[in-house]
Amino acid sequence: MTGEPPQPSSETAAPQGPRNTHFDFQAKVFQAPGAHFELRGHPKKPMFAIDMGTGQGYVSLADLRRTFFIQAGSYDDKLIDRAEQGLHFVPDIRPGDEIPNELLDGTASWTVARKHKQIARDRLQVQLLSWMSGKPISYANQDDLKKIIADDNNKKALKDAFNKAALALGLPVEQSEKVLDRIETLAREICYIEALRDRAKELFKIRANIETLIKVYVGDPRVSADLGRIKMLMVKATDETDAIFNAIDAETADVMGALMSLDDIIRAVRKARDDVHFILMEWDPAIARWQNLAMVKSQEVDRALTETYQFLAKRFATGKSMMKARPKADAKPTEPGETAKSIMSREPPKPQIVPDSAKSLLKMAEAAKAPAKPEPPKSLLKDLAKKTSTPAKVDK
Repeated sequence: MTGEPPQPSSETAAPQGPRNTHFDFQAKVFQAPGAHFELRGHPKKPMFAIDMGTGQGYVSLADLRRTFFIQAGSYDDKLIDRAEQGLHFVPDIRPGDEIPNELLDGTASWTVARKHKQIARDRLQVQLLSWMSGKPISYANQDDLKKIIADDNNKKALKDAFNKAALALGLPVEQSEKVLDRIETLAREICYIEALRDRAKELFKIRANIETLIKVYVGDPRVSADLGRIKMLMVKATDETDAIFNAIDAETADVMGALMSLDDIIRAVRKARDDVHFILMEWDPAIARWQNLAMVKSQEVDRALTETYQFLAKRFATGKSMMKARPKADAKPTEPGETAKSIMSREPPKPQIVPDSAKSLLKMAEAAKAPAKPEPPKSLLKDLAKKTSTPAKVDK
């Protein structure tokens, strides 16, 4: 359709104002250059940030609410809560962004490839064949799965399985297509698990790279010791995602039980999906760092080792003490000829200054007027620093 949509009558028209599907903040502070929410620190905490010419300034959400008089229960207050929740699904949230689907209807806000949908569908159908025969059907990989589904005898058995499953679900045989509908509904959820399972393979690739580098640095005892620690922590990293995959696989292994309690299973699948997605979202920078690296002594490998070590040490308790005295990853550029051995003992960088309140952040922003960036219109930041006598709108 290309025409204009019909306009609602004056009695049924939605009120003009904020949309409930977007982060349409109302206060002026959210119009500041670079305004966004993100998770920072360890443990991760939601922070509000704005551009400050030479960098970014961060404040806590409590400071944001207090300084700009965002009243409890107001529209902006509720959106801040939603932004905090939304950071579990996306790396950052900016004013005007869409609210993640996970918060609106539970569906995923990201897409999967067609192959993952097919894998999910094939897995469920093979499980139905296993239930029908009373014997488990094993397969080693996706190719084996395709062969099982393509087998003519299995195709015929699958039709019989749909009929038998319909009776087990309390449906007449003539409505066996409803069994297929339920399988399709469940497959649409499980396909996200399959996509994440594929993405999690990148962690095993990093483990394999560490194994290779242990051989490369075999003559360097100190670096070898660091690699040994990274190796142990990488096992914890892969175990973390594998535990979630194994748990949800166990819940969906009983395909008839899953089809009988579809709503409960979908809730479990979505929770597993969101948990693994959040973990892998934190891994994204490290995964990108290791892409296309040659496993030889080089500055790029040194940086990858340092950043991975620090990330793992922060994430897993046993690694905290290992990294307590170690410097930050990007303390200074790697010098020619510098190896992982010397990188681990570099001077630590100066910590970033985080203002105690939104007011001090805005004062710093005004003082930072970088010539490369245009001044915000109508002295926006100056206006934001002033106390407003107009209270924020409160939803009734």
